[in-house]
Amino acid sequence: MNITKQCINFIVESLFLVTSINLGCYFAMQLGGYDLLAAQIVGTLFFLVFEITTVLVWRWVALKHRNMLPSFFTGVSGFRFLGALLVMSVWYLVVGKENIMVFLIVFFVFYFVSLIHHSIFFSRMSKRL
Repeated sequence: MNITKQCINFIVESLFLVTSINLGCYFAMQLGGYDLLAAQIVGTLFFLVFEITTVLVWRWVALKHRNMLPSFFTGVSGFRFLGALLVMSVWYLVVGKENIMVFLIVFFVFYFVSLIHHSIFFSRMSKRL
């Protein structure tokens, strides 16, 4: 199995997913009149930074330290959760209680899609390694 090729596939899938979510947000803004742009930008940045960093570190671990993959998967889940908590906390401090719900809904969409994509992709990779 070519790990670098799988890494590129993961990044392409991530770009497709983030584009799809952004299109959904765009249609929600057009149809519902919601202002989702700031939440959309933060969610997109969180999604892309986390997904690309994760897959690049995974490639390094899979190539150099294959026996550490179970610890890597556990660590990634923890860091994703802590990163999401940090982003939501900072956003709450910046915008306040009144405007947090729209952000949380949009951010949770990005977060859960990232979580599902990570779980499906790496469960397939674990079977192949």
